[in-house]
Amino acid sequence: MSSIMDLINEMEDYFESCSKVPLSNKIMVNPEVIYELMTDMRLKLPEEIKRCQRVINEKEKIILNAKKNAENVEKQTENKMMELINEHEIMQQAYSEAESVLTEAKNTSRELKLGAYEYADEIISKIEENTKETLYETHKVYEQLEEFMKTQLETLNANRQDLQDRKGKKKST
Repeated sequence: MSSIMDLINEMEDYFESCSKVPLSNKIMVNPEVIYELMTDMRLKLPEEIKRCQRVINEKEKIILNAKKNAENVEKQTENKMMELINEHEIMQQAYSEAESVLTEAKNTSRELKLGAYEYADEIISKIEENTKETLYETHKVYEQLEEFMKTQLETLNANRQDLQDRKGKKKST
């Protein structure tokens, strides 16, 4: 450390020995002398200062790596966030499409139900017509049967009357 101080003192002595620029506070220096003093100072830097410099350099590398890692994590986070947003949008689309399909299915079901009701009503109407016709035909057949039975009954009564009349004639004779 003392050699550094010696070099600093030597540099200071050199500056004091330099000639001044007229009408200013500046001095004229020989660059070669300054470079030589600086080279000597670099060579005689104490080991602690060199280690400190290495530590500072290492610290800068660590900070640089940490910044790169932070940037990578930030990019990965952004990508993941975009994936989640896209998945969310895809899910929203899927829900929307599912809702459309469900609405369409309900409408189709309602139309089928109405069609089934109309068909059933049509069938019931035909059955009703057929039943009315059958009832009418049955009524006609019963009327004919009743007429036939009345005729048969009248014939039977006439026959009985005839038999009774004949019986009466025989008793009186």
